[in-house]
Amino acid sequence: LGKIEEHTVYEGEIVGMILAVELGRTRPTMALGVDNQAAIRATSGFQSQPGHYLIDIFHDNLRRLLPRNDDHKLIIRWSAGHIGIPGNEAADEQAKCAAQGENS
Repeated sequence: LGKIEEHTVYEGEIVGMILAVELGRTRPTMALGVDNQAAIRATSGFQSQPGHYLIDIFHDNLRRLLPRNDDHKLIIRWSAGHIGIPGNEAADEQAKCAAQGENS
């Protein structure tokens, strides 16, 4: 994403959601644990809003992934600090590395 001064936690969470949808597109059901309630609320409407370019990308990906007559499901749930989610510690470590400019 870039330097922390240039982006917000909200943006980082939505980018993570976009990447999760891309990685899970071959699965019939996906569940995303998201710890940013603003990001979760932003996913509820499919109408574009000013400044919501990342949510627009998320919705566009969902439209391609979840056609109307398909059995695919996406579940988005709030997870306080991602506690109890397998692989979260590894994801946190990668996020910290990216935030320090080691990778992205």
